[in-house]
Amino acid sequence: MQHWLRGLFFLMLVCVQQSAFAAQDARMQVDVVAAQQGVELRWLHANIQKAADMALPQLWNRIIPQHALTQIPKKIKAVRFLQKAVANEQGVSIIFNEKRVLRYLKKNAIPYYAEQTAEQSADNVAITPTMMQPSIDVQPGLEPLVPPSSQKTGLLTVLRQASLPEQVLFEDDLARDPHIIRMTLRQVNRGEQQYRLQLKGPDDRWLSEWFRQRGLMLTQSVEGWVAR
Repeated sequence: MQHWLRGLFFLMLVCVQQSAFAAQDARMQVDVVAAQQGVELRWLHANIQKAADMALPQLWNRIIPQHALTQIPKKIKAVRFLQKAVANEQGVSIIFNEKRVLRYLKKNAIPYYAEQTAEQSADNVAITPTMMQPSIDVQPGLEPLVPPSSQKTGLLTVLRQASLPEQVLFEDDLARDPHIIRMTLRQVNRGEQQYRLQLKGPDDRWLSEWFRQRGLMLTQSVEGWVAR
């Protein structure tokens, strides 16, 4: 009982009102669901530090290139990066402090993907992956050496309503696909986003399957790909 009360007290210290919090970088918020972790909801609410430890690997997977994940120490404590924790009916929403996270990565010379938001809607701005190197302010995405003749470029129009965090995570997910060389946001309208995609090869059949797995159907139009 005392252990549970101590956990609840710690939760109150790090929590804010649910209607008031928002992560500056949408990737910094990780939802830890008790059922998915195989633990009881009450236990998760009482063990915020454990919840943060569960959330940290998900954060690393979002912002660090696959080849650099081995540079993260296995025993690092997530609480050093914790900014807020909010209990909910399924588990706990963990919000990491963006400045602390990036400061740690820079200090340890670990590359990471910089966040790009929907407001940065110009042809010369690549959404992701934009690589941040500790010794350099900004580096363009690490692009594989693919001969131009084997590449394929086209327009992708996504017809759906999405919040800004959902859109950012969608863009991050697609841009990280190994088939993608570059993904650039062209325009954003109500219920519609348009991107320019540069693929490694001429075969785009994988793209239909990618959207199908996410509940969307991809078709071909005169202008390019259309997902709805």
